[in-house]
Amino acid sequence: MKRVNTILAREDSLKIIQDDETFNFSIDSVILSFFAKPNKRSGKIIDLGSGTGSIPLFMSLFTKSEIYGVELQEKLAVMSLESVKLNNLESQIKILNRDIKGISKIFNPSEFSLVLSNPPYFKKGEVKDINEIDEISIARHELKIEMEDIINEAHVLLKDQGSLCMVQRTDRFLETLELLNKYGLTVKRLRFIYPKKGKESHIFLFDARKNSKGTGLKILEPLFIYDDNGNYTEEIRSYFFYEDKNEKN
Repeated sequence: MKRVNTILAREDSLKIIQDDETFNFSIDSVILSFFAKPNKRSGKIIDLGSGTGSIPLFMSLFTKSEIYGVELQEKLAVMSLESVKLNNLESQIKILNRDIKGISKIFNPSEFSLVLSNPPYFKKGEVKDINEIDEISIARHELKIEMEDIINEAHVLLKDQGSLCMVQRTDRFLETLELLNKYGLTVKRLRFIYPKKGKESHIFLFDARKNSKGTGLKILEPLFIYDDNGNYTEEIRSYFFYEDKNEKN
């Protein structure tokens, strides 16, 4: 059943259309958006595997730059487009119902300053009894797209010094570094995410630059999702109450 939510905790926030039967946006998309928050020099932005469009909507809070969302599943792409229209953002956000593989061929090479992706976390075959046509399974498992495909497309799409910002499972950290190195992308910022203090990191965020100059790497402080009482930490709460639209480029 379709419903309309806000992407932030405030009633005046941008609206997003979701459906109980599909994959809805999660805290992972929120923390990725704030990690990748574009600066005043940002050019075009593209989100690969945009689901219901939460990341393009978040990006529109920060910048006036042109934003694209690419989503293979038609039902999710249609909901994304409906959300864009609901927020009167058609002139800024474009939703493409296309396969990520080969998406770079419809753009000029090196056209984007920022590529984002909250990709499927689990490899095909890693979990048994997966329905390969189920919308939620496709969003969570590498049934239609693999991490290497996303990194390959990002390499072609990005300008020199442009960023690929992605969230991924921590147990795929070394695999991720190997793939980034294969396609000439260098990690410049890295942040590990923990459910709460005393727990192991379950996901991490990275900002990898194309043809980066220098070898510097910033490892940011850990980000904890919940405090000892099971509530969102102060930093996570600050994301949901973000309101400074005056910073848009």
